[in-house]
Amino acid sequence: MTLEDRVHALRLRLFRRAEELGNVSEACREAGVSRSGYYQLRARFRRYGPEGLHPKFRKARPGRPPQLDAVIERQVIALSLAWPSWGPQQLSSQLARKGIVVAPSTVYRCLRRHGLGTRQRRFGVLEQHSAKTSGLLTQRTRRQLEKVRPTASRRHVQARFPGQLVCFDCFYIGKLKGVGKVWQVTACDAASSYGLATVFIGNPHSAVTARFLRGVVRHFRRAGHEVRRVLTDRGSEFEGAFDQACRDLDIRHTRTKPRHAFTNGFVERLQQTILHDHWRIEFRRRYFTKLRHLEASLQSYLRFYNHERTHHGYRTRGRTPAQIVWGAQDADL
Repeated sequence: MTLEDRVHALRLRLFRRAEELGNVSEACREAGVSRSGYYQLRARFRRYGPEGLHPKFRKARPGRPPQLDAVIERQVIALSLAWPSWGPQQLSSQLARKGIVVAPSTVYRCLRRHGLGTRQRRFGVLEQHSAKTSGLLTQRTRRQLEKVRPTASRRHVQARFPGQLVCFDCFYIGKLKGVGKVWQVTACDAASSYGLATVFIGNPHSAVTARFLRGVVRHFRRAGHEVRRVLTDRGSEFEGAFDQACRDLDIRHTRTKPRHAFTNGFVERLQQTILHDHWRIEFRRRYFTKLRHLEASLQSYLRFYNHERTHHGYRTRGRTPAQIVWGAQDADL
């Protein structure tokens, strides 16, 4: 008996069982068939008789295209291990910048074939490689990646051009042996996602953030933009000298509401990206014993983030932040 004959016999048995019980729902429950499916079969039975209950012969779906070329597949694997926190969409977009067009679904299937389908597996491969080559062995990521809180309403953080609103925040990197407590202060332009950051030792204070603010203003002025407004939380590091710097530079300083940290979602998301794409990778690759080494590593990543990494937000729409701030012609300078 073929599979089609078995299906036909099961459908006939379903109708007989429904007549015996006098209850369509009970018969469908026993056979594992939905009520809507039963009535569709009954319509075919009434119209064509028992022969109408045979399965329909459908044309076979076209198979998947051949696997990737070996050279392209190696490039996909190499890029995924170089940036293990990236997903198929980001990998596909980054390969497109090199002239390699591969669909995100194809990238995902390629990663699965090589046992790299999840972020944690890619991080695991990186840890094993670092342990064998440099003796560096760290704990694997045990908690799920932090959930991104909903961003604030666009009305509050709306920005139409670079410099109109720049978001600031401080981020604790960790206590490194031989270095101390390392913090990062970050600025993110709300109109372009352009990011600037620096690291420092010790607890955050207004002198550090004020000095960083002046550097941000100089950077945007070189690009031909004036910083009009800054958005921070209500931490003490954004008072005192920071407020004085805002007054000296004629910048409007606004703060988030209490217990509304997600209002500053642009810079919070940037800090999460730096954490996943940079620090969690770098700390698995090398030891840092000097603050200047941390600073050089951070600035190297920010150059890549601003000038080469593709972005898919509603503001950037596939462009890099540098293309918006510096212009398409100067973005690669």
